Amino acid sequence: MTKKIIILGSNGFIGTNLTRSFSLNPSYEVRGYSSKVCDLLSPKSIENALSGISSDDAIIMASSITRFKENTYNSMMKNIAMAENIGAFVERHRAGYFIFLSTVDVYGFIEGKISEELLPQPRDHYAVSKFSSEFILKNYCFKGNVPLLILRLSGVYGPGDHDKSTINYIIESISAKQRGAIWGDGKDKRDFVYVDDIYRVINMAIDKKTEMTLNIATGRSYSINEIFEIIKCYYRGKFVVEYKPREKPTERVKDMVYDISLFKKTFPDFKFIDLKEGISLYLKKEGAAG
Repeated sequence: MTKKIIILGSNGFIGTNLTRSFSLNPSYEVRGYSSKVCDLLSPKSIENALSGISSDDAIIMASSITRFKENTYNSMMKNIAMAENIGAFVERHRAGYFIFLSTVDVYGFIEGKISEELLPQPRDHYAVSKFSSEFILKNYCFKGNVPLLILRLSGVYGPGDHDKSTINYIIESISAKQRGAIWGDGKDKRDFVYVDDIYRVINMAIDKKTEMTLNIATGRSYSINEIFEIIKCYYRGKFVVEYKPREKPTERVKDMVYDISLFKKTFPDFKFIDLKEGISLYLKKEGAAG
């Protein structure tokens, strides 16, 4: 039986990749909605776009105003309003499954390994909006008896990731002037997930209707300097690192390292794409290496 997948925010970086990947899977009927077709700030627009939803359908919410676009009180309130509106709709119409793409930024300044057991301490408008949205959706899905999966994503990279990740920033700087630009000293450690892995996780979760809050990270963090060394191997010629002083204090801790024990327990057979392999796939699909 074909399952219907509704992807909200289908024209964004992650939404575009999810729409493409699910469309290639014959098990699914995929419907992607951009904000022009389904404006989550308008309850009427949601009703018009999603009126035919059934208890067999899964909704993936990839919609948000990201911090790259705006990170203000106004954008925070809009993100929260979107969660409120779609949550109320899902409760009324009893969707079969709801998946919300959140962020590890909800944890704030956490030293040491980050796990789902930690109390979130969001430190900026974007992180507050995501944590608030989690709470709102939990409330509506509980009242509507709709299984809810919250995925707190670490850094995501891949095709179409333009100006949205450190990896893309390094690739763009090398491609433009054969010089890798890095903010700070490059020693900060980050955990990056290839965008196709988000699809693979969700695909497995839909089969089980997994209901929980889960961090999505590989469990292996690399320094920015290490990432630069991996990327430059795919380019001809010699490259130097251009270290730039931070324009303002970082909003994150120096090293972001994750305890993925809960993920391994939930999906014991899942293997994340290694960073070296992911960067290779990224460059081939973007045609960026040379």
